[in-house]
Amino acid sequence: MLALLLLACAPDEETGPPTWHADVSPALTSHCVRCHSADGQGPGDFTDYAQVVDWQPYMIDAIDRGDMAPPVSDPECRDYVGSEHLVNDPTLSATLAAWAEAGFPEGDPADAPDVTPIETSIADPDLEIFLPAPYTPTFSDPDNPGNEYRCFAIEHGQSETFYVKRMAPIIDQTPIVHHALLFTVQDEDIPEHDPEAGWDCIDDAFIGGSSVGAVLSGNGMVGAWAPGMLPIGFEGDAGLRVTPDMKMVIQLHYYDAGPETRGLPDQSGWAFETTDEVDRPILIAPLGIFNFRIPAGVEAYTDTRTYQLPIPLRVYGMFPHMHVLGTRYEVTVDGDAGERCAARGDYDFDNQIGYIFREPLDIESNDLVSISCTWNNSTSNPDRIHDEPEDVRYGERTDEEMCYAFSMVSLGD
Repeated sequence: MLALLLLACAPDEETGPPTWHADVSPALTSHCVRCHSADGQGPGDFTDYAQVVDWQPYMIDAIDRGDMAPPVSDPECRDYVGSEHLVNDPTLSATLAAWAEAGFPEGDPADAPDVTPIETSIADPDLEIFLPAPYTPTFSDPDNPGNEYRCFAIEHGQSETFYVKRMAPIIDQTPIVHHALLFTVQDEDIPEHDPEAGWDCIDDAFIGGSSVGAVLSGNGMVGAWAPGMLPIGFEGDAGLRVTPDMKMVIQLHYYDAGPETRGLPDQSGWAFETTDEVDRPILIAPLGIFNFRIPAGVEAYTDTRTYQLPIPLRVYGMFPHMHVLGTRYEVTVDGDAGERCAARGDYDFDNQIGYIFREPLDIESNDLVSISCTWNNSTSNPDRIHDEPEDVRYGERTDEEMCYAFSMVSLGD
């Protein structure tokens, strides 16, 4: 197979072999450097010619095994912003192999095409919030060894209602931050606490409640971060509403990554681009399944639930979320317009992304919305928590499971 791929990419008299500047670097910039860069979560800096020469055989091996690029939502289900960067490039392995065969030519920098890498942060935010002070996790809860869920209330400092158009977390200590959630919360729903130390909130992922009523009243999720997450943005007339009386609460899940990371003080935060007014305020709706049981030893256990929404909604995007047993998800909408796919793909706990649709999805009040999750709770799952699989149910902890499609919605027409 490799011989056929090399033949397909073999140089001809007109084009010659692939070069670093014309072929290899542009492909890596488009598809790989969001993780494999100097400050990325993946190994190696694929912006560096010498490192790519050294890493090249391992890169080909990972691509050919199907480990890279990590799975993402299928754009043929519903296309989303950035899909051209996130979906695997089927020619990359052959390009790297042909480049190596030719002796790793650098080529002419003038031949480099103009490639804009996918954004991993917000370059020029007009609002940033951070923890009130650096916090060092203690991991002292005997019921949750190696894990600490900490919430911090933060003043956003704005005297007028504003709307979030784009947002991205600023994760300070990536070795110990497992995930981060951001909420808008009314004062009365915040417990008494030391402002600098926050409070333990392992059993309170949805601060102030997760019901539709709680969300509509102003308590609700604003943002989320997990490994792989990219900035979230809303085009046109939509944005997330934040009022002056709301505080923002960041929930950080810290995990003990080993002796070398203990004692690290973290001061993570969030960055925003805002505007004064929009026509369509957006809410985050936690579509999901809550009362499942994943049997021990089952390699592909699937649970599906169907809901009829009481009101019409316009869906701007979705963030699928499971834990380490998760392998696949699908969300569909069925109604007068026929069955439509909202999100579908293989799941990777280390590459969780919020997908902003290129075209919003309108759901009518009589439509049926189905969510399906598949988990691998067998010994064939290398990421399992328990060496001998146990039954697993819904919960916040890493050794429990979830099935969510956090949906960014506004009220429909």
